[in-house]
Amino acid sequence: MQRTNKDIILISLLACFWGVQATVILMQVLGFWQAPLLMQDSLLPETLRLMAPKWDLFIYFSFMAMTLIAGEVLNRYYPKSINAWFLVFEGVVSFLMVSALFKMLVYFDSPQLAHISVLVLIAISCMSKIFYPELKKSTEVVYRQLSTINWSLFANAWWVSLIILLIYMPDLQRVLAMIYMGEYFHHLDAFIIASGYASLHGQLPSVGVFSEYGIGLPVIFAKIINALGGFDYATALNVMMGFVIMYFILTYFFMRYWLRSALMAGVAFLLVFRLQMFHYGASPLIWRLPSASPLRFGLDILWMAALLLHLRSGKSRWLMLAAIYSGFALYYMTSTGMCVLATFYAYLLALAVLPEFRRQWWPDRPKRMMYVMSWALPLLSTFAFLGVTIGTAIFQKTFWNNLVAFMLIFSHAGAAPIFESLKYRYFWFFIMSFVVPFTYLATFLYIAYGLYVEKIKKEFLFVALLCIYGLANYQYFVVRSLYTSYYVNALPFVMIACFWFMRGFELLPLVWQKRLKAIAVTLSFYALLTNQNYLAYPNLMNFSSNPMTDNRVIQKFPDRQGFFNGGFKYVKEEDKLPVNDLGTRDEDMRTEDDFKTDADLVAYYQAHFNFPEDVALIRDLTSSSQRVALISSFEVKILIQAKRTPFFYHFPLVESRPMSFRIFPWGLASTPSYLTDTIDELKEGRPLYVFMEKVFLEDNLPSSYQETNAGLLSIIAYVRAHYHVSQEGKYLVAMKRNDSLE
Repeated sequence: MQRTNKDIILISLLACFWGVQATVILMQVLGFWQAPLLMQDSLLPETLRLMAPKWDLFIYFSFMAMTLIAGEVLNRYYPKSINAWFLVFEGVVSFLMVSALFKMLVYFDSPQLAHISVLVLIAISCMSKIFYPELKKSTEVVYRQLSTINWSLFANAWWVSLIILLIYMPDLQRVLAMIYMGEYFHHLDAFIIASGYASLHGQLPSVGVFSEYGIGLPVIFAKIINALGGFDYATALNVMMGFVIMYFILTYFFMRYWLRSALMAGVAFLLVFRLQMFHYGASPLIWRLPSASPLRFGLDILWMAALLLHLRSGKSRWLMLAAIYSGFALYYMTSTGMCVLATFYAYLLALAVLPEFRRQWWPDRPKRMMYVMSWALPLLSTFAFLGVTIGTAIFQKTFWNNLVAFMLIFSHAGAAPIFESLKYRYFWFFIMSFVVPFTYLATFLYIAYGLYVEKIKKEFLFVALLCIYGLANYQYFVVRSLYTSYYVNALPFVMIACFWFMRGFELLPLVWQKRLKAIAVTLSFYALLTNQNYLAYPNLMNFSSNPMTDNRVIQKFPDRQGFFNGGFKYVKEEDKLPVNDLGTRDEDMRTEDDFKTDADLVAYYQAHFNFPEDVALIRDLTSSSQRVALISSFEVKILIQAKRTPFFYHFPLVESRPMSFRIFPWGLASTPSYLTDTIDELKEGRPLYVFMEKVFLEDNLPSSYQETNAGLLSIIAYVRAHYHVSQEGKYLVAMKRNDSLE
């Protein structure tokens, strides 16, 4: 039989796919051979793995042999042309097999699910070759039935339901327990809880209390949290989760309106959801880093919608709304608000520079007046929101210094140089850190030139604005070049990628447009559902009843040794104190393996994140109208329980750790004035009592503390010099001012 070139190509591909599948099966079989029993009895487990048989060369030659044999068998005994759909099916099975093996290597500390997937795929591979005619017939029947349904009628309801199912967590207590065990609410306190709680008691951000995240964000969320059941961590997490659900629903509807495709809107959601909330830097759960979630960006989706509506309709009301939100964004969170403001002013500049846009508004006097007003409206909006929130403090120099102090320090100090990722072999992270800004710049140049010479649609200006917005926000990663940061603002990047994807569709027949969209949705789901962080996410669709402690799904982070107490379990003995706050040496330092179920984890968390004795001490010695000077781990939680206002501007003053540990907490010196601000407040405010941990009375301190914790030691030294021990609680001691009246 004379075969065509097409037949030869298809046979070669199919033979390669079969060779891959046979090699995977062979690898599983060879995996049963272990080191000899004599060695197993005499070697350590870590050494035993090195002594296991090595099959690499045998597998390599076997792959070549099996592929060549498969090609010869197909060519000689299969006279028909290869069915394209059968080839696609075999290619997909081969891809999934290799992908599962890859996951087993990447998630080597919890490879169970990937290994099960390999076994299932091997079974599918074998059965499909035996029962392919029946499989093909059944698939065609199902495909015809599904094709008769008008899916567009249900698209919105389906995607909204999916967004809720993917994000909603029914049991928030186990999420809080995981965050407590891993980082003791450090980021959550800094993001909303600390400054938000202080604002409810009159200590407004950058006026009476330090805030890393602007003015509006903690104030607005604190009011919402307090109104929806009282100010506590569980309610705060519930509100944040609800906001993220709303944000992604708005993202879906905006993308559908912009690209006019429900499938592409769904792809955009799945990609942003996967990149922003489940990348490695957010391990093991995004809610431990709420500042990396969409909460950071407020309602910028509505701002984007206003810009796009103005582009499409030319109506000035949309420009005014975009201007007002630009001002609100600066009030909501200073750093991201500056990016919104810069993008909005770039839009105004484009309206004046580009001839096609200038012709639309310049001859119309009302539109011309609105355009001029839109330059001032964002700043007026910012001052209006600030004035309503902080009143006359807006006219004080101290407020503006406080507002920008942390940003100035952060932008100069940085967390890591941009090439730091190569040192730790984060190659994908390094590559993407350049792909993202390159995509922004290349797209911007193409759009800018096309608009200037009037060769492309004027609506494409919106894509250029996305590039500016993305580049502006990317400065956060440039300063803080860590794997926690490069996908923080994934939305503009995904939106631009979807734009180019849709542009490519215009060159294809309608039937292939539908197929490629379906493939894009499928791959997006695959990328999400095979991500280990997502598998551990405790939503309604999680198959595990214990996702926080189930070793099949949890990803041990950050050193593959575990997330729980990861910051302290490797502290050297010479850097520890003789006893802890309880006066004992028992630190009770737990790991993931110490909890059999999520219920055990929650019970431990609820018992240890509760301070009734110390709360009673504070309530007995202070009145509800007093500001309480507290220097302790979990000072935010203790003051919330005691219903007292924080005394210090830097709140929290220290980084929390379990008070059973024999170490000092670290001072949170976020600005250079940390030490002087705190000492001056004690001198001027002269509180009758200062409450602090009992370990701060310890004199026998490790020498390393003088270098690593000098600021906090100076504060403690001042308190001990001017106060004396009055009463004691479980973890805390009440220090009374020496010159107070007895």
